[in-house]
Amino acid sequence: MWKSLHPGDQVKTGDIIRHISSLSKSAFGEKSYEVVKTDLHYFEIAQKPEKISPQESERKIIKYIEIGYHFLVEIWLEEANFPFLGQVV
Repeated sequence: MWKSLHPGDQVKTGDIIRHISSLSKSAFGEKSYEVVKTDLHYFEIAQKPEKISPQESERKIIKYIEIGYHFLVEIWLEEANFPFLGQVV
């Protein structure tokens, strides 16, 4: 399931993110990206290698401070991370 990233949220290498606003759309296009590098103040994204040609393999750097202000993005969370989903109590 997709979850919105908010200011202060961190990502990990391998996470999948996508844009959720027209402002972000101009920077990201209509694609999902994989986080390929993380740092204290920024993270780097690229399209998954099997989905792109070598000409499109550009990477983008997103500063954490831009999330929620300049970019509205979502992160993909595997349902396996939430074992309580779908369980009846």
